[in-house]
Amino acid sequence: MDCRNRPFYQAAISKFESQRDEAIATLDLYFTNAVGIGEHSNVLDEIEKWTATLAEAEERIESLKKHFGGRGRETAKV
Repeated sequence: MDCRNRPFYQAAISKFESQRDEAIATLDLYFTNAVGIGEHSNVLDEIEKWTATLAEAEERIESLKKHFGGRGRETAKV
């Protein structure tokens, strides 16, 4: 089913891409400038949290594209 031009599909993809981008930006900050993050005493906990956010957002994007992105027979129904 091809829903790529549907407003709710586009909104969902945009939301999850935004979450992914925020997680990538935050992780990049931790990896390149962790010294500047004074309010977080446990940087590894924060990295774990943002890595989970990144993985979840990417999984959601892929799931929507797989089932509603209109790739013909590749679009699976579970």
